[in-house]
Amino acid sequence: MKNPLDAAFARARLSLTRNEDAATRRRYSRFVGVAKRLLPATALALLLLVAVWPRIQGSIDSIKLAGLPKVDVSQARQARMIEPRYTGLDRENRPYVVTADSAQQTPKADDAISLDSPKADLTTMNGNWNELTAYVGLYQPTTQQLDLFGNVELYQDRGSALRSDSVSINMAQGTAIGHDPVEGDGAFGHVTGQGLRVLDRGETIIFTGHATLDLNPRQGPDTK
Repeated sequence: MKNPLDAAFARARLSLTRNEDAATRRRYSRFVGVAKRLLPATALALLLLVAVWPRIQGSIDSIKLAGLPKVDVSQARQARMIEPRYTGLDRENRPYVVTADSAQQTPKADDAISLDSPKADLTTMNGNWNELTAYVGLYQPTTQQLDLFGNVELYQDRGSALRSDSVSINMAQGTAIGHDPVEGDGAFGHVTGQGLRVLDRGETIIFTGHATLDLNPRQGPDTK
């Protein structure tokens, strides 16, 4: 004769197994239903992405080209300044100013600065004004040395102008020297030389080597 407890346990296990099977079937049915709706939507989205991807890629490339400028690594390693301005005093406490369109630290020379379209302004003890310009230049703030190259021109407020290919200027002493041919014009006439020396911030100019001077005729009350 069977034990009543064993029979009750057997019925309980059978009922539990049936409930678990029913729950499993319900979960599977829900999964199948969701999958039937999700998979077609995913496939449609992938097809649309494939169709419009060339346009998206073109837009991304145009944004990269327009919004992200190309960086030159060689230039990024060197500091560059736009419209720099250097001021100082010479040994007589006379002010001077050096400006340029741009400036860049010279590699392997911490104190040398290369200049594009440099310009130097100086004032003499007598209050006269001098300006020097060139294509390029090299300025050393510590020694107050300025070297100009290419179409170097010296203008004076007295109306004279000098031109040469290169001039080396000691801003501290207010002197300059050039070894290239030089020519100049002014109220006095026209002058040429094989080189020049500038003293006292332009108050005295010496033309070195073979020099020629063509004087303008003096204008007076009796001159016609």
